[in-house]
Amino acid sequence: MTRENAMRGWMAGAVVAALVSGAVAAEEPDVAHQPSPCTVPGKPISLCASVTDDGQVAKARIYFRAAGEKFYSFVDMAFTGINFCGTLPAPREGKTQAVDYYVQGVDDQYETRRTSTYQLNVQPEGVCEFPPIEKDATRAAAITVYATSPKQGKKLPGAFESAGVTFVPVKTK
Repeated sequence: MTRENAMRGWMAGAVVAALVSGAVAAEEPDVAHQPSPCTVPGKPISLCASVTDDGQVAKARIYFRAAGEKFYSFVDMAFTGINFCGTLPAPREGKTQAVDYYVQGVDDQYETRRTSTYQLNVQPEGVCEFPPIEKDATRAAAITVYATSPKQGKKLPGAFESAGVTFVPVKTK
């Protein structure tokens, strides 16, 4: 084998190794969440999840909608030092039987992963034993909800209480 052929072989091996290591470095984030079976009307919902990555987690979000609705909205989650947590607006009494939601993580390489879709049944206080209620009044009074479709309009869906909620519609051209 000539020196030139050996060099070509080494370079080809280096390119393959770089591609393989690049593929390993671009793994999707890991998203783990323990769902709650129910919540209560009139109280903002606090949900947390563990979102980790081999690089950095760029975003963690909770996508949610009233059961049966077509479009999801989302709230950003904030890192609390242990996991990521987000606050959903309170379901309005008598306006929805359940809230569908999932948690999605995005890493610094734009790789995404999401949980399964879960359902929080809206039940009266006392029936739902451990509702995931937001206990921090500051977070409960400053919820920002983002639309995912222009068809959602300019206000929060009627199944949720709008007190303390800023709704950000999708901007159209």
